[in-house]
Amino acid sequence: MGRSRGRQGGPGEVRVRRGRSVRASRGFSLVELLIVVILIGLLAAIATPVAGKWIRRSEDMAAISNARQVLAVARLEAVRRSANIVVGISLSPENRIRFVTFQDANGNCDQDGGEPSLADVSLSPRIHFWKHGSSKDDVTEGIRFDKYLGNSGLTDRIVFVASGGISPPQDTDSDTVTNTGGRGIYFADWQGKNYFRVTVQSDLSGKARVDKYVEGPGYVTSGWGWQ
Repeated sequence: MGRSRGRQGGPGEVRVRRGRSVRASRGFSLVELLIVVILIGLLAAIATPVAGKWIRRSEDMAAISNARQVLAVARLEAVRRSANIVVGISLSPENRIRFVTFQDANGNCDQDGGEPSLADVSLSPRIHFWKHGSSKDDVTEGIRFDKYLGNSGLTDRIVFVASGGISPPQDTDSDTVTNTGGRGIYFADWQGKNYFRVTVQSDLSGKARVDKYVEGPGYVTSGWGWQ
Protein backbone atom coordinates (compact mmCIF):
# COMPACT_ATOMS: atom_id res chain seq x y z
CA MET A 1 0.00 0.00 0.00
CA GLY A 2 1.19 3.44 -0.75
CA ARG A 3 1.74 6.08 1.91
CA SER A 4 -1.45 7.80 2.93
CA ARG A 5 -1.80 11.50 2.42
CA GLY A 6 -3.87 14.01 4.37
CA ARG A 7 -7.14 14.89 2.75
CA GLN A 8 -6.95 18.08 0.77
CA GLY A 9 -9.70 20.53 1.54
CA GLY A 10 -12.06 21.48 -1.21
CA PRO A 11 -12.27 24.95 -2.74
CA GLY A 12 -15.05 25.99 -0.36
CA GLU A 13 -13.05 25.07 2.72
CA VAL A 14 -10.01 26.93 1.44
CA ARG A 15 -12.09 30.07 0.93
CA VAL A 16 -13.45 29.83 4.49
CA ARG A 17 -9.95 29.53 5.93
CA ARG A 18 -8.74 32.48 3.91
CA GLY A 19 -11.70 34.58 5.07
CA ARG A 20 -10.94 33.84 8.69
CA SER A 21 -7.30 34.75 8.19
CA VAL A 22 -8.19 38.08 6.56
CA ARG A 23 -10.60 39.03 9.35
CA ALA A 24 -8.02 38.16 12.01
CA SER A 25 -5.40 40.32 10.31
CA ARG A 26 -7.69 43.35 10.21
CA GLY A 27 -7.46 43.85 14.03
CA PHE A 28 -10.11 45.90 15.88
CA SER A 29 -13.27 46.95 14.14
CA LEU A 30 -14.31 50.60 14.00
CA VAL A 31 -16.93 50.05 16.70
CA GLU A 32 -14.37 48.46 19.00
CA LEU A 33 -11.97 51.35 18.49
CA LEU A 34 -14.72 53.86 19.27
CA ILE A 35 -15.52 52.02 22.49
CA VAL A 36 -11.86 52.11 23.54
CA VAL A 37 -11.61 55.85 22.78
CA ILE A 38 -14.78 56.57 24.77
CA LEU A 39 -13.52 54.57 27.75
CA ILE A 40 -10.18 56.40 27.70
CA GLY A 41 -12.02 59.73 27.59
CA LEU A 42 -14.19 58.78 30.55
CA LEU A 43 -11.18 57.68 32.60
CA ALA A 44 -9.36 60.92 31.77
CA ALA A 45 -12.41 63.00 32.74
CA ILE A 46 -12.55 61.24 36.11
CA ALA A 47 -8.81 61.16 36.82
CA THR A 48 -7.82 64.71 35.78
CA PRO A 49 -9.64 66.62 38.58
CA VAL A 50 -8.40 64.15 41.19
CA ALA A 51 -4.82 64.37 39.92
CA GLY A 52 -5.00 68.19 39.88
CA LYS A 53 -6.23 68.22 43.46
CA TRP A 54 -3.35 66.01 44.64
CA ILE A 55 -0.79 68.07 42.74
CA ARG A 56 -2.06 71.30 44.31
CA ARG A 57 -2.06 69.69 47.74
CA SER A 58 1.52 68.50 47.31
CA GLU A 59 2.68 71.96 46.19
CA ASP A 60 0.80 73.70 49.00
CA MET A 61 2.22 71.39 51.65
CA ALA A 62 5.75 71.93 50.31
CA ALA A 63 5.27 75.72 50.51
CA ILE A 64 3.93 75.49 54.06
CA SER A 65 6.84 73.29 55.11
CA ASN A 66 9.44 75.60 53.57
CA ALA A 67 7.92 78.74 55.11
CA ARG A 68 7.69 77.18 58.56
CA GLN A 69 11.25 75.89 58.33
CA VAL A 70 12.60 79.34 57.44
CA LEU A 71 10.87 80.88 60.46
CA ALA A 72 11.86 78.04 62.80
CA VAL A 73 15.54 78.28 61.82
CA ALA A 74 15.50 82.09 62.22
CA ARG A 75 14.01 81.72 65.70
CA LEU A 76 16.67 79.19 66.71
CA GLU A 77 19.43 81.40 65.34
CA ALA A 78 18.14 84.36 67.38
CA VAL A 79 18.39 82.28 70.54
CA ARG A 80 21.74 80.75 69.63
CA ARG A 81 23.36 84.06 68.71
CA SER A 82 21.56 86.12 71.40
CA ALA A 83 20.78 88.61 68.67
CA ASN A 84 17.92 89.88 66.57
CA ILE A 85 17.36 87.81 63.43
CA VAL A 86 15.17 89.31 60.72
CA VAL A 87 13.32 87.44 57.98
CA GLY A 88 12.54 89.77 55.09
CA ILE A 89 9.65 88.68 52.88
CA SER A 90 9.29 89.89 49.31
CA LEU A 91 8.28 89.10 45.75
CA SER A 92 11.37 88.20 43.73
CA PRO A 93 12.01 89.42 40.16
CA GLU A 94 11.01 85.91 39.06
CA ASN A 95 7.62 86.46 40.75
CA ARG A 96 8.36 84.02 43.56
CA ILE A 97 7.78 84.41 47.29
CA ARG A 98 11.20 85.01 48.79
CA PHE A 99 12.57 84.84 52.35
CA VAL A 100 15.91 86.49 53.16
CA THR A 101 17.24 85.96 56.69
CA PHE A 102 19.95 88.14 58.27
CA GLN A 103 21.34 89.10 61.66
CA ASP A 104 20.34 92.64 62.60
CA ALA A 105 23.60 93.77 64.12
CA ASN A 106 22.62 97.45 64.09
CA GLY A 107 19.23 96.89 65.68
CA ASN A 108 17.41 98.95 63.06
CA CYS A 109 15.37 96.03 61.63
CA ASP A 110 16.95 96.63 58.22
CA GLN A 111 19.72 94.84 56.33
CA ASP A 112 22.65 97.22 56.11
CA GLY A 113 26.06 96.76 54.55
CA GLY A 114 28.10 94.28 56.55
CA GLU A 115 25.04 92.24 57.47
CA PRO A 116 25.22 89.25 55.14
CA SER A 117 22.27 87.01 54.46
CA LEU A 118 22.12 83.84 56.53
CA ALA A 119 19.58 82.21 54.21
CA ASP A 120 17.79 83.01 50.96
CA VAL A 121 14.82 80.76 50.16
CA SER A 122 12.19 81.06 47.42
CA LEU A 123 8.96 79.11 47.15
CA SER A 124 7.63 77.44 44.03
CA PRO A 125 6.58 79.85 41.25
CA ARG A 126 3.15 78.19 41.40
CA ILE A 127 2.61 79.64 44.90
CA HIS A 128 1.50 83.29 45.06
CA PHE A 129 0.91 86.00 47.63
CA TRP A 130 -2.85 85.87 47.77
CA LYS A 131 -5.18 86.66 50.63
CA HIS A 132 -8.70 85.40 50.17
CA GLY A 133 -10.80 88.25 48.86
CA SER A 134 -7.78 90.17 47.55
CA SER A 135 -5.88 90.08 44.28
CA LYS A 136 -3.27 87.57 43.21
CA ASP A 137 0.32 88.76 43.85
CA ASP A 138 -0.92 91.65 46.03
CA VAL A 139 2.14 92.04 48.26
CA THR A 140 0.52 94.63 50.55
CA GLU A 141 -2.31 92.30 51.50
CA GLY A 142 -0.14 89.19 51.22
CA ILE A 143 2.37 90.24 53.89
CA ARG A 144 1.10 91.70 57.13
CA PHE A 145 4.17 92.17 59.31
CA ASP A 146 4.57 95.93 59.06
CA LYS A 147 5.97 98.90 60.98
CA TYR A 148 8.78 98.63 63.53
CA LEU A 149 10.48 101.19 65.76
CA GLY A 150 7.70 103.61 64.86
CA ASN A 151 8.83 103.56 61.22
CA SER A 152 6.00 102.74 58.79
CA GLY A 153 8.61 102.17 56.09
CA LEU A 154 9.85 99.02 57.81
CA THR A 155 7.45 96.51 56.32
CA ASP A 156 7.27 92.88 55.19
CA ARG A 157 9.57 91.39 57.81
CA ILE A 158 9.52 89.33 60.99
CA VAL A 159 11.96 90.25 63.74
CA PHE A 160 12.98 87.41 66.07
CA VAL A 161 14.61 88.43 69.34
CA ALA A 162 17.15 86.66 71.56
CA SER A 163 14.47 85.18 73.82
CA GLY A 164 12.97 83.26 70.86
CA GLY A 165 9.95 85.51 70.60
CA ILE A 166 9.31 88.28 68.09
CA SER A 167 9.26 92.04 68.15
CA PRO A 168 5.56 92.72 67.51
CA PRO A 169 4.77 94.68 64.35
CA GLN A 170 3.12 98.02 65.18
CA ASP A 171 0.82 98.50 62.20
CA THR A 172 -2.85 98.08 63.11
CA ASP A 173 -3.40 95.65 60.20
CA SER A 174 -0.50 93.56 61.53
CA ASP A 175 -2.12 93.06 64.92
CA THR A 176 -3.21 89.80 66.50
CA VAL A 177 -4.71 87.37 64.00
CA THR A 178 -8.44 86.90 63.51
CA ASN A 179 -10.39 84.65 61.16
CA THR A 180 -10.35 87.40 58.54
CA GLY A 181 -7.02 89.17 58.93
CA GLY A 182 -4.17 90.18 61.17
CA ARG A 183 -0.46 89.60 60.93
CA GLY A 184 0.61 86.81 58.63
CA ILE A 185 1.99 85.72 55.29
CA TYR A 186 -0.98 85.03 53.04
CA PHE A 187 -0.57 82.84 49.98
CA ALA A 188 -2.44 80.43 47.72
CA ASP A 189 -1.81 77.99 44.90
CA TRP A 190 -1.75 79.31 41.36
CA GLN A 191 -5.40 78.48 40.73
CA GLY A 192 -6.64 80.16 43.90
CA LYS A 193 -8.16 76.92 45.13
CA ASN A 194 -6.52 76.78 48.58
CA TYR A 195 -5.61 79.81 50.70
CA PHE A 196 -3.20 79.78 53.65
CA ARG A 197 -1.78 82.06 56.32
CA VAL A 198 1.53 81.47 58.07
CA THR A 199 1.66 83.55 61.22
CA VAL A 200 3.31 83.63 64.66
CA GLN A 201 1.26 82.31 67.56
CA SER A 202 2.43 84.81 70.14
CA ASP A 203 5.06 87.48 70.70
CA LEU A 204 6.62 85.41 73.47
CA SER A 205 6.82 81.99 71.81
CA GLY A 206 7.76 83.11 68.32
CA LYS A 207 6.47 79.79 66.97
CA ALA A 208 4.93 79.63 63.51
CA ARG A 209 1.32 78.60 62.98
CA VAL A 210 -0.51 77.69 59.78
CA ASP A 211 -4.15 78.52 59.09
CA LYS A 212 -6.19 77.61 56.03
CA TYR A 213 -9.16 79.48 54.65
CA VAL A 214 -12.43 77.61 54.99
CA GLU A 215 -15.60 79.06 53.52
CA GLY A 216 -17.67 80.44 56.37
CA PRO A 217 -15.42 80.53 59.45
CA GLY A 218 -12.45 82.01 57.54
CA TYR A 219 -8.82 81.26 58.37
CA VAL A 220 -8.75 78.41 60.86
CA THR A 221 -6.12 76.07 62.30
CA SER A 222 -8.13 72.85 61.90
CA GLY A 223 -11.09 71.44 59.96
CA TRP A 224 -9.41 71.90 56.61
CA GLY A 225 -10.73 70.72 53.29
CA TRP A 226 -8.83 70.58 49.98
CA GLN A 227 -9.81 71.85 46.58
